[in-house]
Amino acid sequence: MINRRFMRVARASWVLWLFTLPVQASNLGDLVKTGDVAAVTSALDKGAAVNEIDGVTALYIACEAGSAELAKLLIDRGADVNLPVSWQRTPLYAASKGGYPDIVKLLLKHGANPNQLAKSQTPLHVAAENGCLQCVIHLVDAGADVNALTANGSPPIHLAKLRGHDDVVAYLRSHGAARPAIAPISARLASASAESGKAIYDRTCGTCHLAAPGIPNPKPNLWGIVGRPKASQSGIEYSSSMKDAGGTWTFEELNLFISNPARALPGTDMLFSGLQDEKQRVDLIAYLRTLSDTPSPLPEN
Repeated sequence: MINRRFMRVARASWVLWLFTLPVQASNLGDLVKTGDVAAVTSALDKGAAVNEIDGVTALYIACEAGSAELAKLLIDRGADVNLPVSWQRTPLYAASKGGYPDIVKLLLKHGANPNQLAKSQTPLHVAAENGCLQCVIHLVDAGADVNALTANGSPPIHLAKLRGHDDVVAYLRSHGAARPAIAPISARLASASAESGKAIYDRTCGTCHLAAPGIPNPKPNLWGIVGRPKASQSGIEYSSSMKDAGGTWTFEELNLFISNPARALPGTDMLFSGLQDEKQRVDLIAYLRTLSDTPSPLPEN
């Protein structure tokens, strides 16, 4: 009969031996995580599926880790540069988020789509927000839309401005980032419905702004907004963009800003995607005009 003490010792020795074995990567993605180019090459030579999605793809892992050598190897072996994983994230999204311009350039050279959305953002949004100027340059050179909008109406320049990446802001502005192109509305104000505008105000503005004289509020009080200099109310922490804007809130300046605050004034802290409907903007501005003891005169047609 086998000695029980011997069995316990043998079992303990076997467990210890098991845990001292080198960890073997279970798939191509795991091998990429180790950064071992030779091991990845060997796995591909043996038929590893280069585009297999196991949560993410091997190429996504390489791009996220900033490994240009592995990314090139995988692309050369047939990795799909536009294959999305969860949340529609692509290798280009990963490289842009990580701030790896060499990989961004590599992916674009092999056909990566610079305007493919992931989490409602393009790669240019991601690179601009992270402040990777060289990534931004590669993306714009490849045809990225500098005025593309996120789901909440933010263009890349707005995200760069919020993060203080002035070099990216300057580059985007010099390469087509522009304020919204909208038609003047002053001539339509005389026939606008202030009553309808009040309903729009209650729905879109009233949750943050007050509209009554002499009442302090963390957000600008919209009483007397028409004709008031921008960033002029005391006690308000205006964004640097608003402080630098200059000028007054004319009918047309309000029209422009309300259409898309983040694009009209990149870096604004106004959390509102804008009113795209011109009639709604006209009615809203007609109502804002009434918020005064002496409403501004309507423009002459």
